[in-house]
Amino acid sequence: MSLSEQIKYLREKKGWRQKELAARLKTRQSTVSAWEIGRNEPNPAQRKKLCDLFSISEAVLFGGSPANEILSPEILEALQDPIAVKALLVTHKNKQDIKNAIKAILDYLPDLSPEKRRAILALCR
Repeated sequence: MSLSEQIKYLREKKGWRQKELAARLKTRQSTVSAWEIGRNEPNPAQRKKLCDLFSISEAVLFGGSPANEILSPEILEALQDPIAVKALLVTHKNKQDIKNAIKAILDYLPDLSPEKRRAILALCR
């Protein structure tokens, strides 16, 4: 999915009009429209705001699958906590499948600190 398609997809998934997204980003509707038709691209500061607003990483913004499409918000929140990950691994029977899924999902978790990422990966070993 192109950047323009991804912005439009994420906006529509929230149920927002271009004007609403523009207001949240403190920009003009015409700017959002230009992004969505591929005439312009958001600058680095605007990309950061988009990622923060949609709770995604830049990798997802540039065409990856949004984590919130794969997982519920509760699971996303829990996966950011190493203690919750350990509880998940202890309480489920098929631990290897869970470990593999967690490793794959880590790339999609926005703003996960390096310490938490290392802690979660250590639990999955």
